[in-house]
Amino acid sequence: MSGLWVHLLLFLLMGTAIVTLGTFYADAEDGRARKLWPRRMLSFFGGCAVLVIVMLVCEHTFAALG
Repeated sequence: MSGLWVHLLLFLLMGTAIVTLGTFYADAEDGRARKLWPRRMLSFFGGCAVLVIVMLVCEHTFAALG
């Protein structure tokens, strides 16, 4: 179970770095990028959560051994 927490922490770290760099490179003004950053973080991790839910539902529906 410890491996799960390590992988989750690494995903959060790398996801935060990717979204932060993408936000600041996409916008020329730093002030505007700082205002957009929380919304982009929320949409990124929200989208990842939706993807995980869809994958778990598909796994439960189609790959069940019972």
